[in-house]
Amino acid sequence: MQVWLYLDRVKEGYARKLAHMWHGPFREAEVIDTYVVRLEIAGTEYRLFPIVHTPKLKPVRNFPDRPDIPLVVEDQDRFDFDEALLPKDSRDTSLADGEYDVDGIADMRSGCRTRYGRKMRKFLVYWKGYQEPTWVDEADLNCGALLHDYLRRQAHQHRINACSRTKKPKKREIAGEPATVVR
Repeated sequence: MQVWLYLDRVKEGYARKLAHMWHGPFREAEVIDTYVVRLEIAGTEYRLFPIVHTPKLKPVRNFPDRPDIPLVVEDQDRFDFDEALLPKDSRDTSLADGEYDVDGIADMRSGCRTRYGRKMRKFLVYWKGYQEPTWVDEADLNCGALLHDYLRRQAHQHRINACSRTKKPKKREIAGEPATVVR
């Protein structure tokens, strides 16, 4: 059986909080007593006494029940990743009371900050079947793919705007004299 070994010693100069405490995996060579095990240390870079108390060990977990089938998704304009995980017959397209389909997102504005310092964003949303857009909090939107596409387009637009700006020399005018270039 393969096990992890807990070693609470940390090299000098390293933060204990960030150190790896579980080392291995090691193979149990022999059970000596109820609470004592000999580990197979040969062939590893560890230099430690091979006889260990069992509370310092935990088993290595292999997860054979986890699916190993890769998820294959066709390319689409908008895609919610959660949709691919659902079976075909489980999709319920009916909306609950107070829920509406989003047609598109037109604008974004930043509101006040939360008590944790995060900015609250509001989006100008066009709804299917309605003419007038409304401002909606980010937390109230349930259209992850549309929101992701909008934010990606905005970031791309900001990058283009930042690259297209060129630095021009500043001009200074003195009263009555023509403008001169300041270097």
